[in-house]
Amino acid sequence: MEPPPATGARPAGRPGVPPDPYDQAVSTLTAAQHQAVASTAPALCIIAGAGSGKTRVLTLRAARRIRDGSADADHTVICTFTRKAATELRHRLTRYGVTVSTPAPPGGAPGPGARTGTLHQLGLTLLRRHAFDAGQAPPSVAERRDETIRGLVGDPALAPAVAAEIGWAKANRLTPGSYADGVGRAGRPELVPVGTVVKAFTSYEGSLARRKMLDLDDVLLRSADLLLDDGTFARHMHWRYRHLSVDEFQDVNPAQFRLIMALLGTRQDLCAVGDPNQAIYGWNGADPGLIADLGDHVPGLEVVRLDENHRSTPQVVRAAAAALGPTGAVPPRSAAADGPLPVVTAYDDDEAEADGVVAVVSDRAAGGMRWSDQAVLARTHDQLATVRRALTRAGIPHRTAPGPDGGPTGPTGAGPRRPPGDTDAVELATFHRAKGLEWTSVMVVGLEDGFVPIVHAGAGPAREEERRLLYVALTRASTDLYCSWARVRTMGGGRRVERRPSPWLAGVARVSRTGPLKPSPVDTGRRIAAIRAALRT
Repeated sequence: MEPPPATGARPAGRPGVPPDPYDQAVSTLTAAQHQAVASTAPALCIIAGAGSGKTRVLTLRAARRIRDGSADADHTVICTFTRKAATELRHRLTRYGVTVSTPAPPGGAPGPGARTGTLHQLGLTLLRRHAFDAGQAPPSVAERRDETIRGLVGDPALAPAVAAEIGWAKANRLTPGSYADGVGRAGRPELVPVGTVVKAFTSYEGSLARRKMLDLDDVLLRSADLLLDDGTFARHMHWRYRHLSVDEFQDVNPAQFRLIMALLGTRQDLCAVGDPNQAIYGWNGADPGLIADLGDHVPGLEVVRLDENHRSTPQVVRAAAAALGPTGAVPPRSAAADGPLPVVTAYDDDEAEADGVVAVVSDRAAGGMRWSDQAVLARTHDQLATVRRALTRAGIPHRTAPGPDGGPTGPTGAGPRRPPGDTDAVELATFHRAKGLEWTSVMVVGLEDGFVPIVHAGAGPAREEERRLLYVALTRASTDLYCSWARVRTMGGGRRVERRPSPWLAGVARVSRTGPLKPSPVDTGRRIAAIRAALRT
């Protein structure tokens, strides 16, 4: 049975009157999407799988509540993990007739309307508000942790790993003194000696203190502290932020969760949206168990599942599900039209694999597909270097996808569904950077044991996360999916190393076609002419 229409919708448009974008969007919702948008439960968790339209549902739900009066725009805040994602939310809300707040300068009042931004931006707003009320200077924030760590460690190659460890520690509310015990309890792989991290962590905290600065993780910790320790301030902020929505909830870490719960207080007005199958930031402190156990923290939580993938063909979805394997969160089924079988190819070496990529993208371009509708994804940056050289030799335009600065908890991040920029070029991206993006044709290369899963991911949560990461990569394709590995790969120092396929590739192969690409029946002259035409545009 179809659920009742989402409240807040206007009557059907009259002749000569432009249709209302909100009404148009609501009229195309599926039954499950309708249920999420129309639900009157103040506490709602939307389990939204890949391609299920979660951003659309999130913004329509917020718009519906504001339009029907069950929420006030001035007291609504929607948090996500990147500034670009927040910008997309603002654009959609504006399109649906919602007044959206303009950002406020330090100490200033934000404009009227719903607020959208990252959890870090929300935490910083709280700190600035508290400082302004107390007549104090606003906090200074150091956003570039890597630069400071590089100076403290003295080894540019080691600095990123040390910075990542410090970020993980702060996400789990650890100090230099408790880091070693925390690593042991978590069973975290020791990629950097514990003593090295503790020494750098101690020096880093001292550097921040001397400069009287906070870093981005401190913003989360200090803002939650204020809400939990200052009752007057907490009451004011609970009144200001009455209706809270959080996107990508599977990527929330303990420090962020603490801030969310502190901001909720005794109220239960929360909309959490996420997909446990796309939880890929555990290495950075995220805890996918937080969305699974949300009902334990928010009484009366209603759960709605969006169980249809509207982006990827049934063939792509089957391949991705085979890679994911058994899971407690069943991935959505495809609601798209049939497409070609995915292709799984074993190449003699990484150079042959790169030439295979050139053949695929050239063939698709000859058939009329834009370069920018195609992507090449790999687990690591280094794996993409050989592909980049092959594309350059072939004269095929390509670019590297912009990605998050410091991961999902950083101030900026991965872009919208389509890569930004007007250049028509094949996109190259790591699995992590591809999250949230989509292309018509996707080539997933380097699917070898040691890369997928990565060599330092042992048993347990780390290995499970690697499997989810592969699932994320495969579900970036809407129609055409190509998976490959190389029997020999040139590693650092020019060493040629024999490789084995990823243990999860066999499952993908069972629902795919194995062997090289079979080019479309386009004669050579037409193919070359089409590629030249594409290069001129």
